[in-house]
Amino acid sequence: MKDKLLNSAIRVFSRTGYRDGKVAEIVRGAKANIASVNYYFGSKEKLFAQVLRKAYAKAEAVHPVSGNLPKSAPPEERLAAFARAIVRRTLDSGSAGDFNRIMSKTVHSPGSPIDTICAEITTLQVEPLQEILVGYLGQVDEQSYAVATLNFLSLAAVVAKHPFVIEKIFGDNPAPEKLEAFVEQQVAAILAATKSLASHQPSNAY
Repeated sequence: MKDKLLNSAIRVFSRTGYRDGKVAEIVRGAKANIASVNYYFGSKEKLFAQVLRKAYAKAEAVHPVSGNLPKSAPPEERLAAFARAIVRRTLDSGSAGDFNRIMSKTVHSPGSPIDTICAEITTLQVEPLQEILVGYLGQVDEQSYAVATLNFLSLAAVVAKHPFVIEKIFGDNPAPEKLEAFVEQQVAAILAATKSLASHQPSNAY
């Protein structure tokens, strides 16, 4: 039953975001009752935290941010793989795209559990990304690391929140090669933006 509730919640939250995701709809989709949410999770917010983890795991299984590269791979290749995964997840209309859809519909919505979101995102995405950024940027100030992280987390956010953008550009049945070209353009842009942070450091950067 717990998995059924999680899967139903992923479907609901990916369509509505946290605030407008109704527990009644979630339990209806799982063929459960309201009490089951409190029994298995304790609250809607705690359910949401587990939804983020499960949706992220599904995204990782299909579009891993490591790109299946070893940690010994050059930082630029690892960073490109991270960016590539984020964009591909955003373009994925299946379950591997649910995490990005949930985030795009939740982060800027009043009433969302920001502390819970920040804690989960830090563990799932920020900490792995920071390790790569250190290798790629070298010694830069903390603000530059923060800006670089923000750039990555907002990568393709418009597409996730407004999927009709891709349809407007590529049509309702875009060719895979055109989408892949779009992915690589986004990767090149984020790498250039990230690298520029290292070239604009003051002489006393640490």
